[in-house]
Amino acid sequence: MTATNLLDQQAPQHTSSSAPQQPETTEPLSPPGTVLPNMRSKEHSDGDNEQQTGLLKGTDIPKWKPNFTETMIMVTLALLSLMVSLDATVIVTSLSTIVQALNATATQGFWIGTSYLLVVAVTMPFTASISDIVGRPQTLFVTVVSFTVGTILCAVARSIGLMLVGRCLQGIGGGGVIILSLVIFSDIVPLRFRPQYVGVLQGAWALGSVIGPIIGGAFAHPNRWRWVFYIMLPFCGTGLVSIPLFIRIRRPEATLKQMLSRVDWIGGFLFISSATGFLIAISWGGTSYPWHHWRTLVPLILGVLGLIATMVYERYGAKEAFLRHSLFHVKSAHGIYIGTFVQGLVLYAQLYYIPFFYEAVKLYSPLRTGVSLLPILLTLIPASVIVGAAITRTGKYLWAIAIGWVLTTLATGLTISWDRGTHTAVWAVELIILGFGHGLNLNALNTASQAVSKPGDEGRAVGMYAFLRSFGMAIGVGVSGSVFQNVMKSKLRDLGLPTEIATNAEAYLLVLKQMGDTPERQTVIEAYVSGFHGVFAFLTALAGLALIIGLFIRHHEINKELITEHKVVDDARISWRHSRQSSREALSLMTPGTTTNSAMQSREMVAEQV
Repeated sequence: MTATNLLDQQAPQHTSSSAPQQPETTEPLSPPGTVLPNMRSKEHSDGDNEQQTGLLKGTDIPKWKPNFTETMIMVTLALLSLMVSLDATVIVTSLSTIVQALNATATQGFWIGTSYLLVVAVTMPFTASISDIVGRPQTLFVTVVSFTVGTILCAVARSIGLMLVGRCLQGIGGGGVIILSLVIFSDIVPLRFRPQYVGVLQGAWALGSVIGPIIGGAFAHPNRWRWVFYIMLPFCGTGLVSIPLFIRIRRPEATLKQMLSRVDWIGGFLFISSATGFLIAISWGGTSYPWHHWRTLVPLILGVLGLIATMVYERYGAKEAFLRHSLFHVKSAHGIYIGTFVQGLVLYAQLYYIPFFYEAVKLYSPLRTGVSLLPILLTLIPASVIVGAAITRTGKYLWAIAIGWVLTTLATGLTISWDRGTHTAVWAVELIILGFGHGLNLNALNTASQAVSKPGDEGRAVGMYAFLRSFGMAIGVGVSGSVFQNVMKSKLRDLGLPTEIATNAEAYLLVLKQMGDTPERQTVIEAYVSGFHGVFAFLTALAGLALIIGLFIRHHEINKELITEHKVVDDARISWRHSRQSSREALSLMTPGTTTNSAMQSREMVAEQV
């Protein structure tokens, strides 16, 4: 019997690393990543005509605080999340400069942003599945390596082809960081306390989203744009050092052959290829090619058929499916995942088209555009953290989903009235409301997706949440772009102007800013405003739909057992455990006839350790 096995068997209660200085409790402390003691399985009606199991009530709910090891894991994941969000948003205000520097077309420039989002979305579920088999830190390390290589390629790129390769590699890494950060949190933090600590992770993501557009605007210069990517390298280096140093999570033992045999290769191939085809069609349909063009229809039809085939195979053919049918076992799960998809779509479309509005209609510089996003992005951080603490304290989250969608729908609807004369104070207040709405839903929907999951499915539920949010982000820009172009073209025809302006709307910004304050420029700006109004109306309708669907979500308890096969290796806690057992053994040996099993196990543990 090894020390690790003994710890797993005795499962002491989980507290922080400072616990040795606290009064002795009736339950011994447990190593992180195990099922907490006193978590007796109870059944509770969840409101969806199915029974939840593994619930806790009253005094069964243990207090939980992260120890040093778990704290460093959280810090590392927050740093990586900051890096990924910075990379995703720094492009927003520097894209036009990069396109011009590489002599790329508007379509190629569009793919600099879209390729990243597409790869992030389609690789997430399979990456999470691989981590279940290979291990969390091992998979996370590989994804950060991919992100680092992609960043270097983007920084040195002198052609659009190399830039797109780099962005795809960044997408693999970025998607892995996003999904594995959430999955690792589900491994180490009980669900009741998870919203509070995930709020920190999402706060780091929001911070990157705040400074990204500002940094992108500052480097939006023909001689400085490569620094948009160079600034990522210190984050990459820190991550590559921190992962093996701090993220010490032990997976179940298995040989390489056993691990490879468990991977759902067929399901992964079907899903990634089908989702890629579907997203490509959605991304360029109505923009690069008409919806009825074969270049749009072929990948769209093949993508839909492939996704259907994937679902059938995962349900009936896969030995160890990476897309679990059990995630949708109750009706509330459907509402939660639809809301997650819509929020990803609405949020990223707004982060793309609101800066676009400032540059095209307000004629702001890239730097000023980045600063103008601060009202929405700065409110995301406190809203996410506050709602996380509130959910942990009350155990309720439906209120946050409802209020979040009300605020998001209201603020998005108000943007429909924006024009060139909209006062700064007006749009700033509306963006503050929008930021609070998104901040509430970011944390609440994540918690809800895990609350409705079956015992042992929380990690997969996190994966589905992250995938659908990113899937919505990838679709949001493409679909909104189609709406923008169609509405703007219609307005240009009415004004007697060439519709090609709408086809290359981003590239035309340079021409627009070089015009004097002439009637022609005012007319073109009027067409831009119409396009933006079309996008904002579309996003308002989606937010309103999500609000209605959210009203039908039923409450599910978050006082659930922490069940995971991936356990934190905490040397400090093991050493303290040895110390406590050795003390008890000494006392037993001092009293004749009182040598206990505990003392014998302690001697065996020390012998094994030596």
